[in-house]
Amino acid sequence: MVGTDDTTLSLTRPAYGASAAPPLTVGGRVTGVDESIRIQVRHPGSDTPVGERCCLPAGGENAAWSARVSFTAQPGRTLTVVASTGGHVAEVERFAVTGVTSP
Repeated sequence: MVGTDDTTLSLTRPAYGASAAPPLTVGGRVTGVDESIRIQVRHPGSDTPVGERCCLPAGGENAAWSARVSFTAQPGRTLTVVASTGGHVAEVERFAVTGVTSP
């Protein structure tokens, strides 16, 4: 298995290994009350995200969520897409990741 395995936050789109052009539609499922999902697109060797979308309100029981995020990356780069939620106890309480490439 590649990525993360969590029962309360998932990242199902884009698929692992997909070619990802901006703006990228990112989505999954979440269980929780008053969640705020942060999406980052990152690439190895960079301390900062190449794209970010913050504070998508979400919540419910296994509820679908999705958002679009713009990013800038050189063609052929491996990218990591990260979805995280938190803020109740810690800044990041749950996260999910997948890997894609920029066309």
